[in-house]
Amino acid sequence: MRRLLVALGALVAVVLVAEGAARTLAPYLPEPQLYGDRATQVKAAQLDGLADSCVSLVLAGNSMGRDAFDPRLFTDADPGGRSAYNASLDAASPALLRRWLLDEVEPALRPDTVVLTLASLDLNVEARAARSALAAYDTADLTRDDPLGRLQVPLLDHVALVRHRDALRDPAEVWDALARLRDGEPTARTDANGEDGLIGPRGEGLSRRELRYRSDPAGASLVRTQLLNDFTLGDGPSEDLGALLDGLANRGVEVAVVLLPVTPEYVSLHPAGRADLAAFAEQVSRVSGSRGVPVIDLLDAGWDGSLFADTHHLNGIGAERFSAELPALLADAGLDGTARRC
Repeated sequence: MRRLLVALGALVAVVLVAEGAARTLAPYLPEPQLYGDRATQVKAAQLDGLADSCVSLVLAGNSMGRDAFDPRLFTDADPGGRSAYNASLDAASPALLRRWLLDEVEPALRPDTVVLTLASLDLNVEARAARSALAAYDTADLTRDDPLGRLQVPLLDHVALVRHRDALRDPAEVWDALARLRDGEPTARTDANGEDGLIGPRGEGLSRRELRYRSDPAGASLVRTQLLNDFTLGDGPSEDLGALLDGLANRGVEVAVVLLPVTPEYVSLHPAGRADLAAFAEQVSRVSGSRGVPVIDLLDAGWDGSLFADTHHLNGIGAERFSAELPALLADAGLDGTARRC
């Protein structure tokens, strides 16, 4: 027994020394990617930075919502000056948004209102881009939805040996970190102010602001093969959307759904053209209407091509218009922000 206790004590001592060394080296190691992609990691850092602030309205969707909504322009146009944040993620389907909003965004920001932006690609069961994004989210260290993943979250938060395990297993990375430690040059870390030219300080997309739409065969092929491929409106995405709406309602959050405008070319890329788009709109109206959630339909708003960066993303001019008009659109839908915390 005594030998066993001595061995255990020695093991604990070794682990403590290793943990101390790892903590000393941590600022000089590469930042671990704990989320499915860089953009999600940036937005997680922004949520941490805003956790003690008051954010009244959150908009969330896929990259279309990210590029369409500038929170500062919304606040300037809103009669009540509501603060806002853009929580949209690349290729975020209702399944991904359900986890992201209910597990990460709502607990951090406690918004009064959530605006969900949707496009037909979001309810396409077969969309390859959405499947890839969800798989990346579900397998990332901090967002794994399995028993082992949930158990490791506290360790990732508090134990340097676990948080930096990948880099510590690589002798070259450790050697480079030691050199940076010697020179006093920590490695760069995620900046809550965003990513230069990609993500703004309130989560808004920046990369398409200067672009102007023109028909592009390569871009159209990407939409057809990754977003609208084998276009099928199955039950899964609608059930995920319903579960997300229910989850937000159960937390006292008011919700509106916005069907974002698109170009005629985007409509034509559906296998059945406008019929597919109409079926999508009907499905969203059914799921949302059964829960009393208003739907703001901009699909047939006739937005000019000059407002788009490509077939379905708004550019900077389009984002200015959408962000400035959203307060009035919400007020018309009965969400004027009169009952709010800040």
